[in-house]
Amino acid sequence: MDIQVEQKKNIKVNWLWLGGIALLVIVTGWLLVQPSAQASLPAEDAWIGEVRQGDLVISVAGFGQLKSRTPRLISAASEATVEEIVLRPGVEVTPDSVIMRLRDASLTQSLKDAKRALQQAKDQYLQSNINQQREMLSHQADLEILKSDLERAELEVSAQAGLVEDGAVSKLDYQRTVLEHRQLTRRIDIEQRRISQLETLHQANLQLANSDIEAAEEAYQLIQHRVDRLTVRAGITGVVQQLHVELGQSVPMGAQLALVGSTRDLYAQLQVPQAYAEQVALAQSVQVNTRSDLITGTVSRINPVVQNGNIEVEVALPKTLPDSARPELNIEGTIHINTLNDALFIDKPVGAKAFSHATLYRIDTNTQQAHAIEVHYGAQTAQHIQLLSGAQPEQRFILSDMASYQDEPVVYLSK
Repeated sequence: MDIQVEQKKNIKVNWLWLGGIALLVIVTGWLLVQPSAQASLPAEDAWIGEVRQGDLVISVAGFGQLKSRTPRLISAASEATVEEIVLRPGVEVTPDSVIMRLRDASLTQSLKDAKRALQQAKDQYLQSNINQQREMLSHQADLEILKSDLERAELEVSAQAGLVEDGAVSKLDYQRTVLEHRQLTRRIDIEQRRISQLETLHQANLQLANSDIEAAEEAYQLIQHRVDRLTVRAGITGVVQQLHVELGQSVPMGAQLALVGSTRDLYAQLQVPQAYAEQVALAQSVQVNTRSDLITGTVSRINPVVQNGNIEVEVALPKTLPDSARPELNIEGTIHINTLNDALFIDKPVGAKAFSHATLYRIDTNTQQAHAIEVHYGAQTAQHIQLLSGAQPEQRFILSDMASYQDEPVVYLSK
């Protein structure tokens, strides 16, 4: 009986040992497949992308504004004070729309003085004309008297010519009558020449007086124009883009008052990162997003000067534009560079650069392990980048920043 009990105890101990060994093997295997603390990445913290295959449109994104090709900058015609601001930026205007009103007391007085000078010049012309007409009438009256005396003298000469032969009139009286006739003829000739010269002189005097009127008129119109410009009008059909003054502000002559942009001839001005400068070329298609409408244009000018890391690209737009297009409107633009047919591409990983080599972690869906793989990048867009080698369609890669795992060949995605 004692021997049987001992055998049962030994069997039970063996089974316990076997169970413990099996449990140890299971735990050891589980530990072997678990990530270490240094090579583990929580799955919810990982940005994962899948390789796709298809047509990849290579484009460059930029931001900027719509600009007017024919803006009108309005400046002050005289030193003045802003008395009233009627319209603010963003308001649509016509050529006669009043934007603001200025006040210049000295200019108003100058206008009165110029108007008085103009009237004086006109009065002087009228007075000169009257005096000359009076003088001309006087000379013409003298001429008529001389002509009358000449006619009388001719009658006497004719009458005395027959009486001289009969002795009724002495030769001396006859010669005196002939002399008087001759003298009257010369006096009439002199008076006629004097009247002719007087007409020329009078005409010259009137021309001088008229020149004074024209000069006074020009001065008056110039000041009147400056007075009219105290009422600041848009001058074109468009939109008020900027106001450079405030109510009550004193402005000197030539100071900028307002900028009005035409809505009939707009172009897009985009700021494009310098890194994409070599890819942008003239005549490339551009899609401009006004956030309300999409407008298709073409690259018309590229400014090679780099400012703040960007280059300036001008985009020509069609003549007919949607109502949402207006000067100074903030826009986004996408420049179409090229289309890669049947290309492999993926969402652009953190730090990815076009046409370079890099290391990405490819995810094994069965083990949730991510293995370090060298890939070769090709062209890039704002959101995607081409994969020239190291990847296949539908493979998944970790796209987030993996700089802290750069020495790890395998990274485990933990739940």
